[in-house]
Amino acid sequence: MNEFELRREKLFNSLPDFSLALVYSGVSKICSEDEFYPFEANRNFFYLTGIEQENSILMLVKAPGEKRTYLFLDEYNELKERWTGKKLRYDDAKEISGVSNIYSNNTFKSMLEMGLGKEDNPYGHIDTVFLDLSDELKIGNNLSTQIYKGQLLEQYPELKIENVYPLIVELRLVKSPYEVAQLEEAIAATSTGINDLLSFMRPGFYEHELADRFEYYGKSHGRRKLSFETIIATGKDATVLHHPITQQVRQIEINDLILFDLGYKHNGYCADISRTYPINGVFSGKQKEIYEVVLACNKAVINYIKPGLTIADLQSYTIDFLKEQCRNRKLIEKDEDILKYYIHSVSHFLGIDTHDVGNRSRKLVPGNVITVEPGLYFVEDGIGVRIEDDVLVTEDGARCLSKCIKKEVEDVEKLLRSRK
Repeated sequence: MNEFELRREKLFNSLPDFSLALVYSGVSKICSEDEFYPFEANRNFFYLTGIEQENSILMLVKAPGEKRTYLFLDEYNELKERWTGKKLRYDDAKEISGVSNIYSNNTFKSMLEMGLGKEDNPYGHIDTVFLDLSDELKIGNNLSTQIYKGQLLEQYPELKIENVYPLIVELRLVKSPYEVAQLEEAIAATSTGINDLLSFMRPGFYEHELADRFEYYGKSHGRRKLSFETIIATGKDATVLHHPITQQVRQIEINDLILFDLGYKHNGYCADISRTYPINGVFSGKQKEIYEVVLACNKAVINYIKPGLTIADLQSYTIDFLKEQCRNRKLIEKDEDILKYYIHSVSHFLGIDTHDVGNRSRKLVPGNVITVEPGLYFVEDGIGVRIEDDVLVTEDGARCLSKCIKKEVEDVEKLLRSRK
């Protein structure tokens, strides 16, 4: 079995007999009169198939002693391809997904009706359909899976319809060795992109020039996609958590700290890295004090992680750690002041979404991949520092997947001194 067959087999194990699951890739959304937004496949469909083509459907049918998998794709249309580009051939889709039963979308309705029909049904009577009821999952013109659920119930009033999303979430939360390897590749590529930025950046450049440089580097080295819009922020801009690309217009000054929050994808898996560097190559004064507190917190949280804790637990630990460190260094006067300078969560799940499935109250288990990203933001001083790593939860603790990206004060300053 390939990776995607193994995932589908695990999903089959969660489905009851006499059930059918439908997972859609989705369709493009209109941007303007004659333009569509770039298509992004429903992550659950991609997770189960490895296919990123719109208007595709995965059908899983389970009966006693019977498991059948079907994939429905747009059929070959020479004229349409001359307008909008090539579509996957069935053999290509089979090689990627491991699905042998691949049919045209034109046959989907009749095959579904056969599966749900009471007579001459080779699987027995299907009484439950599992749909991916993700918010706003569009599967046709003015048609979402939420609306489609109602249409099915009108046609088959005795049918039970369940949400397959929670079942897929359980699978996505625990990364396989294959998935961890993809994340490590994404992180390694991001590391080389950061090194390119460090060799390129100088006082006088504008923030958006560095964001553009990171995107260009990725596209010119493996046609890599961004995990998310690159954040490059200096001065007070670095105290805005998600400093938008449209506002990255500040010119970099000699004594600025520069905050990067960025990442590339690899085979659909997202790196998410934050680093903060002195543009002149040396941490000094309050910048250095704040940086040292954030760095110590980053390392302490990574060492604290273990199965059984929750992200909410990590957040409580982070607040207490930053509170004590900042009070000891006289960066704050009262304990409650820490929430003026630390204003976000220390972690989120990571995978084929940057903010991947999972919530703060879930107990961590081996195979989870999360971020660790403490930060401090002193608006009045124009200093924002965030240090973010990607971390794998292991049987007895955690392994930092992004340790290749420098963050120690001495290492960063040495790296910056080596710039040509």
